[in-house]
Amino acid sequence: MSRASRVARVAMRDVARAMTGRDVASTGRARGATTTAATARAARDAIGGTGRCASAGATVARMRARERAGTGWRAFERARGTTSASASASASASAATATDAMRRVNAFMVREREIRVFPGARGRVATSLSSVAGHVSFLLLGYSYMTSDLLTLRALAVGGLSAAVVFQYFRDVPLWLPIRWNALFVAINVFWVAKLYYDEYNAEHWCTTEERSLYDRHFSHMALNSFRTLLKHGKWRDIERGFEFTKEGKMNENVHVLIDGSAEVYVGGKSVNSIDAGSFIGEMSLMRSIAGSNAKKQSKRPRAASATVVAAERCRVFSWDDGELRQLIQQNEQIKSGVQAAFGVGLAEKLLTTRVMSTKVFAQEPQRVSHALA
Repeated sequence: MSRASRVARVAMRDVARAMTGRDVASTGRARGATTTAATARAARDAIGGTGRCASAGATVARMRARERAGTGWRAFERARGTTSASASASASASAATATDAMRRVNAFMVREREIRVFPGARGRVATSLSSVAGHVSFLLLGYSYMTSDLLTLRALAVGGLSAAVVFQYFRDVPLWLPIRWNALFVAINVFWVAKLYYDEYNAEHWCTTEERSLYDRHFSHMALNSFRTLLKHGKWRDIERGFEFTKEGKMNENVHVLIDGSAEVYVGGKSVNSIDAGSFIGEMSLMRSIAGSNAKKQSKRPRAASATVVAAERCRVFSWDDGELRQLIQQNEQIKSGVQAAFGVGLAEKLLTTRVMSTKVFAQEPQRVSHALA
């Protein structure tokens, strides 16, 4: 082998060694990097595993909470469904019970019975309780038309209309149209009964014994509130003997109601009649001026008295000013109807108790005495 060949081989060996050293270093560095990467990956995996474990635990907890909530909600729904079903069943049972009860009551009310009305074999009448309620309704309503007391009238109307509702309901087919209207009328009359009763109770606090006696004697058909208004426009007076309430031929200035005492009536200076306690004085001229076809023209001015009325003894009266009473009557229809009714009853009592027909004055001057009564 030549020297050149040996030199070349040594050189190639050195190169191979150098390359081998670099490869070992590179391999070491690679191995270190690989170890570091593996450690990092292991750390990351450990951290990730911990996070995943925590996340998985939270997820499991949430799922369990949702499951528990769902279980509770389903239990609530089942309980509510059970309660609703129980309530529906209870309501259905109650409705069925009420329906059965109404059927029994309806059968009881419409079943015909024999009722003895008159003695004897023919005195029996076949009728039902529903029909009896109908007859009672008409009887009560008919009697209410004959009473002048407002509280009694309203109470009778409530009873009559209620009996009519019973008659109209307990039938094969209830008459709902009149039932509804009669129920409305019952409610209206119940309201008025309560109001009148309250006014009657409240009157004990403001109404004196004299005022109550005056109301019961002449104005009981008027509501107490209207009577109270009427009292506010008048006054109580004590009259001495010889006082002239009215003067024949002169304008009448006052209207009186005689509470206690008596008075004499003179026409042309001659006594033609006497007036006792409870009578009105001066009401005829007022009634003539507000009645008739020309009432609107005459109602604003008083009429001349047709007789002279003188107190025969000391008297207690309640007086209204003629013009003020006339104005009150024009403004308040309830007071107008009440005053006219009271005056009408008073006039009828005067005619029934008068002694004019048996006096010589009437035989001698019938025209003048008749004018005094007009």
